[in-house]
Amino acid sequence: MDQRQLKLVGPLVACGALPSDEANVCLRLWQELQKKGQNVSLFAVLVKKGLMTRTQVLVLTGKPLEEHQPFDDYKLLRKVGEGGMADVYEATYQPLQARVALKILKTEFALQERYRLRFKREAAILLHLDHENIVDGREHGSQDGTDFYAMGFVDGISVLELLEHQLDLGEGLALHVACQVGEALQHMLECGVVHRDIKPGNLVVDQEGTTRIIDFGLAKLMQGMREDTAESMTVGTPEYMSPEQARGNAQLDIRTDIYSLGVSLFQMLTGEVPFQGTPEEVLVAQVKQELEMTPKQMQRISPSVQFVIRKAMAKDPAHRYATPREMVDDIQAVAGDIIAARGPVPSIVTESAIEAAPIESPPTPTFPAPTRTTSRTTSRTSRRGGGRRRGRGRR
Repeated sequence: MDQRQLKLVGPLVACGALPSDEANVCLRLWQELQKKGQNVSLFAVLVKKGLMTRTQVLVLTGKPLEEHQPFDDYKLLRKVGEGGMADVYEATYQPLQARVALKILKTEFALQERYRLRFKREAAILLHLDHENIVDGREHGSQDGTDFYAMGFVDGISVLELLEHQLDLGEGLALHVACQVGEALQHMLECGVVHRDIKPGNLVVDQEGTTRIIDFGLAKLMQGMREDTAESMTVGTPEYMSPEQARGNAQLDIRTDIYSLGVSLFQMLTGEVPFQGTPEEVLVAQVKQELEMTPKQMQRISPSVQFVIRKAMAKDPAHRYATPREMVDDIQAVAGDIIAARGPVPSIVTESAIEAAPIESPPTPTFPAPTRTTSRTTSRTSRRGGGRRRGRGRR
């Protein structure tokens, strides 16, 4: 008996993604078939009984989707990222031959309506935004029980990856990145959106030095949006959380993202986050501990920029910048010359650029074409010309 199949299906039953009674019926049927010497997989039984789809099985078992091509309009080229809830593939949107990043919800979440709603909300927020420093959303769809949404694609590297290569970004480039992020946050403010997870890992720099915010999995509308999952109210990454976010406050506004941008700028300039330790220790520090800079850190940050960071990271939201634009204006006022004199982006950004990777034609499917429902923003796609502005989404 294939224990691997049981290990994959068991958690789906335990979390309620699969109904236990029906799953147990399938399990007994599978066991009977095994005893009769019939080499039938448990997944085949689940598909036959309508508890899962073939595409859901492919995603759950980690099969290379580019070998199966489960989505009608998209040719998957390669997997480029993986997160807690979704995988990201480089793909071609075939009607326009546009290069995109396709974010695909994992099966354990696709089988649960509350997570499907969260994923759809993420796509809807991204489709609502339109700024050169935000990865651009193209469409949200569902095929054969698997949810996905498409974004533009950009050749680049995250700021976190640059820091992990122990590269000194230099004050000019770090401030240039921060100003671009600030402009994107200003657009989000005007659209009524808060990101809630601004950090170097969610900022991607391309070969021209353009920075884009990615991963809107924790984003929400500042008004009129209820939580649609059972998640804790404390969401985000502890090292970059604002004090009010660390406390689990339900009502967050753009100033929480300003705080996170201040933390990110500090890290870009020093290579370190302000508060370190276990997640619990960091959360306590975010709430109670004032920012302290060591002499070495202060040597790497101009005094005027230190002021900007301290104001952005004020514990009381009322003492921070009221808007991202105010922060950008201050940076440009005190460090415009430093930004103008910045050098080129690090060579690793160019070296990491991913070329399109055509693959051989997929094998002929051995099962019927799945049903498909798609929600597409046609006017947005046509306005962008399919691939005029590219952005990379990774999780």
